[in-house]
Amino acid sequence: MRRWSNRVATASTFPPPGLFTESAEVIAATMARPEVSPGGLGAAIRMVTFFANRAGRMLPAARAAELARAKALLRDRRAVAPRRPPAERAPGRYHHVALGPVLVERSGRGWVMRRGADEPPIPLGPDAWSYLRRA
Repeated sequence: MRRWSNRVATASTFPPPGLFTESAEVIAATMARPEVSPGGLGAAIRMVTFFANRAGRMLPAARAAELARAKALLRDRRAVAPRRPPAERAPGRYHHVALGPVLVERSGRGWVMRRGADEPPIPLGPDAWSYLRRA
């Protein structure tokens, strides 16, 4: 393993194969869906950045510009996304619109959700609370 990116294991986004070869609009629309980015739009933006960083110098300038445009579209969506005030956030059992039953718990200064006890935690961004309903 020469590259740091080979050691990265994430459970926060689930992009379909070949997504990052599409247009910025398609990338942004797909990454914004709760089943692809259950942790919210912040996770979607980080995944696009991760893909661009992993490609490094091998990424053509036109593709890098398209990915930057996709990130800008996702940031615009995040700016208008509803957020649950911190006082209304609480640990417990919830129903995620795409994942089904999840357990939400504190993790340091942030929040994570788990689908099962042996599943890896999925970071929960402030905008992702709109995907959750109390179970």
